[in-house]
Amino acid sequence: MSLNNWLYSLLMIVMITSCTVSHNVPTSQVPNNFINPNITSAYVDQNGNFFPNQWKDKFGNPSKNATRKEYSLMKIATESGFEEELTKFETTQLKGFSNRIKNKKRIIIFVHGINNDYMTSLVNYNKARSLMDVDLHKDEIVNFYWDGLKTSSIFGAAKVWISATTNSQLAGEFGLRRILNSIKNKEVYIISHSRGASVVLSALKNPVLKNNEKRIVKKFHHVDIEDEDPLQENENKIFSIMLAPAIGADDFKDENGEFKSFTAQLKTIHSTINQTDFVLGKGKTGILSKRLTSTDFGFNPETQQMIAEQYHLCDATDFTGQKSHDFKDYINNPKFKEILRKFKLAK
Repeated sequence: MSLNNWLYSLLMIVMITSCTVSHNVPTSQVPNNFINPNITSAYVDQNGNFFPNQWKDKFGNPSKNATRKEYSLMKIATESGFEEELTKFETTQLKGFSNRIKNKKRIIIFVHGINNDYMTSLVNYNKARSLMDVDLHKDEIVNFYWDGLKTSSIFGAAKVWISATTNSQLAGEFGLRRILNSIKNKEVYIISHSRGASVVLSALKNPVLKNNEKRIVKKFHHVDIEDEDPLQENENKIFSIMLAPAIGADDFKDENGEFKSFTAQLKTIHSTINQTDFVLGKGKTGILSKRLTSTDFGFNPETQQMIAEQYHLCDATDFTGQKSHDFKDYINNPKFKEILRKFKLAK
């Protein structure tokens, strides 16, 4: 690398690490709730713990510049002596969800990507739902929110991408998996966007965390990632629809580099391929590409085909030509309605 390129790279890294990035925390003091007749709101922090009622009174707001170490529900609860209260709330909430859906046939779960806040995600979820043939009595909608961080800076977006990688994995392994384990003998449709695909995969099978991240989770947040319950075999039929999935082949592999074995409940992974999605294409070019998590599964047809040949349950819809990575633009693309028709979800 030339001196000029090295200096430019250094400048970019300094700008990214100095940009303000904030946690995606709820605006409501009752963020985990049930809205009759058929909507469940599920909101988890960076480690996948569910925000309790009146959470701000005990946990406060995180600092405006988010880091992986300084704020989580379990960290504060453990260090303040009310860990049992937090876990009891989660248990009660999940039991209430399980009872609520006993007579439902289909569970439809929305999972946003990084750099989203509550209201942006809710608007997108509502728009997607408006395109679907939802039975108010037989279908339950789950609006799932996780800490994909937030920033308004173009340089901060790269910092978010790096930092939110672990958040997506823990939100899936702990948060979304506990929801899936509360569902029995249902059709489950999970519609994710961008890095939300990592949330989904991590819920289905434990993710591979870097050693430094394991240390942070255990030392600073008092979370034992080895002690989490695996996905239960509850005779569900799980269909994953991944819009602009910001994941790569490594997300499908275990610590030994072998492809993971997913539950037999997983029936389909239907993803989009978009070679004109600028955000997904970041892995092919750019001085920081080696630091950024691979997004080839949603960008490169060869990667998608390789994964499809490995699992024999993958197919894809080509969105090439759409340049935007935004969730709303994937939803508004007519091809999204084609996907919904394929799964008998469209109006």
